[in-house]
Amino acid sequence: MRFFGALVRLMHKGLQTMNRFGRWVTLAAIAATGLLAEAQQSMAERVKPYLDRALASGNSFVSVSAASGTPAVAPGSLASIFGPNVATQTAIGTAPYPTSLGGVSLQIVDGAGNSQSAELLYVSPGQINYFVPANTAAGNATINLTNGTGNVLSGTALVQPLAPALFTANGNGQGVVAATAYRTVISTAVATPTAVFECGAAPESCVGVPINVGLDAPVTVMAYATGVLGRSNDAAVTVTIGSTAVPLSSTTSLDSSSPLAGINLVTFELPLGLRGSGTVDIFLTVDGVSSNHAQIDIQ
Repeated sequence: MRFFGALVRLMHKGLQTMNRFGRWVTLAAIAATGLLAEAQQSMAERVKPYLDRALASGNSFVSVSAASGTPAVAPGSLASIFGPNVATQTAIGTAPYPTSLGGVSLQIVDGAGNSQSAELLYVSPGQINYFVPANTAAGNATINLTNGTGNVLSGTALVQPLAPALFTANGNGQGVVAATAYRTVISTAVATPTAVFECGAAPESCVGVPINVGLDAPVTVMAYATGVLGRSNDAAVTVTIGSTAVPLSSTTSLDSSSPLAGINLVTFELPLGLRGSGTVDIFLTVDGVSSNHAQIDIQ
């Protein structure tokens, strides 16, 4: 069983952990990063057109957002490399993440000509997850990858100041959003977990669970995103559900010292006016730049 699917299923048993900001975060957050995932077939298929173009232009791999699979990354975000023989073994890093893992290392030369090593979260022969250094300059960056055999492979990455992207439960940037939720009874201040999605035994089987927005017990949702670190301020981040702009409670960016390196925690309450919406799109807009569209199910 792939670790990604196993962690998503653990989330549905209500297991929770407390991160260093004192927020409740279920294991879905860890699953959302894909840190322990093997190259997911669905994401590999989504990335294939970009990889084919990269290989045709002389690159050895393609670098994409780890959340959406699109070929744009941002400083302080979680990114993935896809390509043939990018590592000789599978290895998983732990925070604080190393710059050498399983014999693999990445050197990024950014658009301003600055060179620095990237921290690695996961390596395998077909996929590498890495943290884009927070001070990486925007522009076309060159990535030199040592793949464990002594060979150096080269590719490029488009670095944008912002590249907002939502993680999804199926790990391919599409379908139900990777998020956790809880309902708070105001009179008692007791918070109880509320399911956002459920998954079957098969890969890519996660679907949305209808969320009852309630009356006097508001539902708070924490969605997992990346590429939001460079926002001008928290007010510049908006979430849209269906056609409704939803006010945010907070936006938190986690750095490479955290197990959830490169993840942005976007927290908001579901407005009562969403009742009966059904399955609708959800996406972020950050300083005018929009993310991929995921889905959420509102009863």
